Amino acid sequence: LLAGASGFIGSFLYSKLFKNYSVKALNHRNQNVSDNFYSINLTKESDVEKFVEESPQYDILIFLVGLAHKKGRGKEIDDFLLINNNTLINLLSILKSQNKSPKKIIFSSTISVYGEQYDQRIYEEDSPKLPLSPYAISKMKAEQYLLDNYKEKTWILRFAPVYSSKFLLNINRRTKIRCHFYKVGRGNFKLSLCNIENIGFAIEGIIKNKVPVGVYNISDSKNYTYEELLKWQRIKWSYSIPLFSVKFLYYLGNITNNTFLSENTIKLISDNVYPSDKICSYIDFPSTIYDVKYYHDQ
Repeated sequence: LLAGASGFIGSFLYSKLFKNYSVKALNHRNQNVSDNFYSINLTKESDVEKFVEESPQYDILIFLVGLAHKKGRGKEIDDFLLINNNTLINLLSILKSQNKSPKKIIFSSTISVYGEQYDQRIYEEDSPKLPLSPYAISKMKAEQYLLDNYKEKTWILRFAPVYSSKFLLNINRRTKIRCHFYKVGRGNFKLSLCNIENIGFAIEGIIKNKVPVGVYNISDSKNYTYEELLKWQRIKWSYSIPLFSVKFLYYLGNITNNTFLSENTIKLISDNVYPSDKICSYIDFPSTIYDVKYYHDQ
């Protein structure tokens, strides 16, 4: 059962898994008329109950539902909790009430649950969690629900910023302002990214019982510098933004309690590495930015 199949990652996983597995896909849109797709509003318990009543017991639930690529402000926390937490509770609690709980639960979370800290460079799975944005807070709450109720059969996957040949937003926003390429200082700070293919390897590894239950960072086995990202995009010249000016914006964000400003500037003035060593002790993550095509018009 693939919940959130209409999103960027969900669409990729459906195409990948449908070749070898029996997949029922849930989405909130009506663009698919296939018998394998079911349009549902997971915030409505009555809709979920109807779906579960008509469904068999699923071996695996892959839960991707969420407000992705949007941080939001504090006043929106209820909206984020509704989508990123309550939908999960609705689905699992109703499956359980009808004795149809899945044997495995794979939950897509985010490295944002750690909360970027200026004095911390590496974030491993057991690092302190200090979520700042409503998005991260709601994901952390969903993680805790799973650990409290389904720990023995749950895999929590914390994705680093995801990219593919067709989706370069998470690279562009770190190297480009509108149509102008830039780097902060010498561009030598390190960061983690996640090739979408590595998410596929993680999911299949779990399906094939190669990965034990637990919490895992999902990122490329290689880290990148901002200078490397520019070279990969074949950029010969870029604007160089003074390091002190971005640090000023970071401190301004802290003083004014502007989470968006502080979170996005800290990425540019310090290393932000989320190693996937834990899951890579069981399976390989071979894909990197050098395995995808870059198109200048994206």
